[in-house]
Parts: sequence; C-alpha cells; structure tokens
Amino acid sequence: MCHHWQVPRKPTLALTGVMLVALGFLGALGPFGTDVYLPAFPAMAEDLGVSPSRIGLTLSMFTIGMSVGQFFLGALTDRIGRKTVIVGGGLLMAVASTVAGFAADAGVLITLCLFMGLSASAGLVGGRAVVADLTHGQAAVRPFTILGMVGSIGPILGPMGGAALLAVGGWRAIFFGLAVYALAASVFVALAVPESLAVDKRQTGGIGQMFRTAAKILRDRQYLAFAILIWFGFAMLFAYISSSSFIVAQNLGLPPAAHAASFGINGIGIVTAGLITTRLATIVRPRRLIRVGVIAQLTAFSALWIVILSDTVSPWTVFPILFVMASSMGFIFGPATAMAMEHVRFASGTALALLGSVQFLAAAAAATLVGVVNANALVALAEVGGVATVLVLVALIMGRAKSPRTANP
Repeated sequence: MCHHWQVPRKPTLALTGVMLVALGFLGALGPFGTDVYLPAFPAMAEDLGVSPSRIGLTLSMFTIGMSVGQFFLGALTDRIGRKTVIVGGGLLMAVASTVAGFAADAGVLITLCLFMGLSASAGLVGGRAVVADLTHGQAAVRPFTILGMVGSIGPILGPMGGAALLAVGGWRAIFFGLAVYALAASVFVALAVPESLAVDKRQTGGIGQMFRTAAKILRDRQYLAFAILIWFGFAMLFAYISSSSFIVAQNLGLPPAAHAASFGINGIGIVTAGLITTRLATIVRPRRLIRVGVIAQLTAFSALWIVILSDTVSPWTVFPILFVMASSMGFIFGPATAMAMEHVRFASGTALALLGSVQFLAAAAAATLVGVVNANALVALAEVGGVATVLVLVALIMGRAKSPRTANP
C-alpha cells in the first residue's frame, strides 16, 4: 500500500505566493462583507424609515446569497473553468455594491444584498478550487489554511472596517467601499491568476448531473467527516461573533470599545494560529493539527461552563476563553479542507461548493439560535457553541477511520 502523502501528483502549473494573495484578497470579500455594515444598522434604518428588524434582512439575504451562490457557482467552475467565474463574480459584486450605495428603498437594498452575497461567493469557492487544482496531499494544507484564515477573520474585521467607513462618509460609504474593494480584487485576480482547470478535465451535463455529482461526493466517508468538522466549527465561530457584543455589554458591563478591542485581539489569535499551522504543515500530519484545534475548542467550552456554573464571570475569566475559542479555527480550517478534498478532486468545485454552502447555512443557524435559546448571551454561547463543538468532536472521530485508498495517521 502506498502512503498517500508521499506520492502527490505533480501539476504542470504551480501555485505561487502572488496567486494566493490575489485569491485571498478577493475571497475575503464575502466573509468581510457579511458583517461590514453591522455598525450602520441604526443609521440605515433611520435613513430609510424602516425598523431595525427589516434592515436586519440585508444580512440574512447576504448570507443566503453566499450559501446558495457557493453551491451553484462552485459547480459552475467545474464546467466552464475557475477564472471566468471568480473574476465575473467580483465584477458583479462591484456593480451590485455601487447600486446598493444609492438605494433609496429598503426592499431594493435587501434584494441587492442577496445579489451581493451571490456574486461575492464566486471568489470564495473559486479561489479554493484553484488551490485544489494546483496542490495535493500535505502540500494543500498551507494554502487552504491561509484562505481559511481569511474566511475566519473576515467577519471579525468587517464591523471594524464598517465603523471606520461609517464615521467618514455615512452608511452609503460602506457599500461604495465594498465596490472599490471588489473591483480592485477582481483586477488583481485577472492579472495574477491563470486558469487552473484544463478543458479536458471539466465536467459536462446539466443540473441533474450536478446533483448526482454532489451525491457521489457526499458518499465519501472522509469527505463527509471533515466537511461536518468544518461546518460545525464555523457554526461555533459565528455563535461567538453574533453573541460577543451582548456578552461584553450585558455580562461584563463594558463599553463598546472593549468589544472592538476583544474582536481585534481574537482576530490576531486566529491569524497567529493559522500562521503556526502553515509553518507546521510540512512536518506535522493534518489530523494532528486538527486535533490541536478541537482540543482547544473543547477546553474553551469546558472552561466557559465552569465559569458560568461557579458564577465567576468577569473580564479576566471570559476574555481568555473567547480568545482560545476563536483561535482554535486557525488550526482546523486548512488541514480539514485538505483532508476533505483528497478523494473528490474529480469535481473540486462542486466539493468545495458543498463545503462553503453548508458552512454559511450552519453559521446563519448558529447566529440565529444564540439570539433565541437563552436571554443570557454568555449562556446562549455556551449552549449553542458547546453543541457545535461536540459535533466537531464526533466528526473528528468519524474521520479517524482509514480509507482503503489512503492511509493517514
């Protein structure tokens, strides 16, 4: 039996650092855009004369667009190639964001946010498909980790960027800023990233074939195990993101500046964990890196329940737990993506589309649940995030079974 990591295929086109930066720059647009206008919700509601809950539909539509868009556009990259979809999606995002900046009606803005999510998803799923085309085995861990860091810190950095643009030019400046970002990133990818999927490797067939391919992918035990791990790991992260402002204000009694500082520090934690993972990727097996992240998650939620039950809630006990909780994803996303993709490269775009689509559905569900399961934000995070972490652990155990086609520690 050959050891899978020792016999990677050698693609004729190599993934360069410039290509990865370009793909990360455009891929960040979706995760960043989901939360960038959160600080502007009150101003948007007042200006457009609607309730805050109606303005909240802009975020829901953006997230739905990201989920649906990744599924269909990811599959589309298997048929017409990666670059056309990635660049085309970025340019459509620029147009939709520009029009949103001029919107005078909440219904129009909500619809435009759906299109923004759809178009932004192209860079996220298409960029990962390029990495899947050009890297294999253990060599895929580092680039997937870098793109995973982008996806994880985007929702954390988004509100900070939005607050800055809001202060400079009002809520409309946020959408104009997104348009400029999307245009610049699209041009960058167009100049720096070649087409990575050869014509003879492209999928054929219509919608029916796309769903049959997706069903075949989901029957792969290794793919499904590590996909579940990513889905619920991201759900845990969004449970934290959506509850953190309430935790800081209500449970800890601190001002908004403390929340911003905590968000920034935890974003640094995710990046640091991701950088450690990229450094270790060449000498440490992906499963072992994943275990580090899962153990960190389990430790954080165990500590959180101890703090809650012992009534020792304070900034000194809660902030370190939130830091570990967020940082854990830096060890998980890249290695888990690389492991999930090993058997399904015959349709990388579709496989990554499933990963990304369900990932954002899980995130939306977690963000919704923390708002309804308990009035105490810290307890809600412990409940929703704790369940997600248990499911992450179950997925890791599922992924330990060795496939007959490969042998991984």
